Amino acid sequence: MRVTFRIAAALLAAFPPAAQAFVSDSAEPFVASRDSAAFERSLQCLAEAVYYEARNQSDDGQRAVAQVVLNRVRHPAYPNSVCGVVYQGSSRVTGCQFTFTCDGSLGGGVEPYAWERARGIAASALRGNVYRPVGLATNYHTTAISPYWAPSLVPQITLGDHIFYRRPGSGTAQAFSQAPAADDPDWAPAPRQAVSRYDSRRAAGRRSASNEIREIPVHEIPVYEIPVPERPVRYRTSGPRRASAPATASADRQAPRTAAVRYGPRTTIEGGVRVSRGGGSPATN
Repeated sequence: MRVTFRIAAALLAAFPPAAQAFVSDSAEPFVASRDSAAFERSLQCLAEAVYYEARNQSDDGQRAVAQVVLNRVRHPAYPNSVCGVVYQGSSRVTGCQFTFTCDGSLGGGVEPYAWERARGIAASALRGNVYRPVGLATNYHTTAISPYWAPSLVPQITLGDHIFYRRPGSGTAQAFSQAPAADDPDWAPAPRQAVSRYDSRRAAGRRSASNEIREIPVHEIPVYEIPVPERPVRYRTSGPRRASAPATASADRQAPRTAAVRYGPRTTIEGGVRVSRGGGSPATN
């Protein structure tokens, strides 16, 4: 039993932890340019790579993407500047190294909070922070796809939605011997503007088939005033409308009434004496 236990322990010690599998070496801290303008251009490009490639990933997932970009900068197979690596092949519809540089993603705005988060991680990487779990990886892809080039590379680590690889024969830091350029202003893109997600969707809706933003011309339409004659406004009280009666009936109802004829005795004065006689005939004085 003791021999079996010792053999099992030796086998387990021969394999690295799952998070560190296939990691043979780590990159050296990156040394960015001390020129403020050059540093800002590198920061802009690296932040865009982190934002568009790993916006929905954890902080470690974003650090891994930033480390891949910086690993490429120091590998002889790639451009020797941050912007050169990020925008390599972006002038072609197909063949860009990072998809967001040629699929029209740059046409819209960015979410302010996510953009500041990506800039912070990019700045930390440019100032020498190394994300060691990713090792010397120079490539990655999402777990949802299986690119043709994946079998030709050496897997390094699976982190979040991405699988990272290194190039064969580049398992040590000595293979990354290319010195980063002091500056590469020709690769620098226009500064990004942080806008809301709603505004970015509106901008994306105006994107043309060539992934460019076209301004929609707005023509002013003259407004003409049409004179409207004023008319008196008549109101009626609420309630059901009464039907008018015929004119003849109305006239009959409005005819004056005749006073009633009163009959009584007839009185006369005869020889200074008042004499009343009979009745039943209209009274007279």
